[in-house]
Amino acid sequence: MNAAALAAELHEARLQRRTVARITDRVEGFTAADGYAVQREGIALRVAAGERIVGAKLGFTSAAMREAMGVAEPNYGILTDAMVLPDGEVDLGELIHPKAEPEIAFVLGSGLGPHPSAAGVLSATDHVMACLEVVDSRFDGFSFLAADNIADDSSAGLVVLGDPVDLPADLRTVGVVLEVDGELAATAAGAAVLDHPAAAVAWAARRLAAEGRAVEPGTLVISGGLTRPVDLRPGMVVRCTIDRVGTVELRTREV
Repeated sequence: MNAAALAAELHEARLQRRTVARITDRVEGFTAADGYAVQREGIALRVAAGERIVGAKLGFTSAAMREAMGVAEPNYGILTDAMVLPDGEVDLGELIHPKAEPEIAFVLGSGLGPHPSAAGVLSATDHVMACLEVVDSRFDGFSFLAADNIADDSSAGLVVLGDPVDLPADLRTVGVVLEVDGELAATAAGAAVLDHPAAAVAWAARRLAAEGRAVEPGTLVISGGLTRPVDLRPGMVVRCTIDRVGTVELRTREV
């Protein structure tokens, strides 16, 4: 297993907007730990190209998704500044398999230690935001196993953030409404993510700490999909409204 070579392959696939075969079909015994090794190499390539790490993202946070994928726990990916869209306009011509899903984003006001709890995350949170994550896979047919997904930075693509708000009293009970072109697409509650979005952030912080990565003040963490993802096509408007958290909207185009 050559982590650097696999990372370079995925990096070029993203830049050239092409797909590659699943790693698990080509590398015998490819594990989640191998996937994280490839992920680290891939993020290093992005940093070398001038991007800056701003936070992390969660994947497989819903029980239904973990059961469907046959995995026992979530995973995480790394976010860079180039992934955060300032205006909510998504150019589909730069993506391969774009899908949008609503999430709750946390920005930490203080750092987290190596073993944070959900309560510790809430205490450390400066503000939260409604978020639409645009996930994108570099694998053929958007088909992958968990280890492939980890290597591909947990299908990280783009992030659109709403306005910052103070932390609501109970994120478990906030209602979530996802609309596509003005029509209702899905609903959920905050508890859809590991029973509490802050629990997902705590899980990611513990895993990052185990890798020697500190979760520092100002870190952005998007806590995982609250509903099923929506396939994106040119000319769409996707809106996410989260009770007591706010609204965020993206618009798609292709040039």
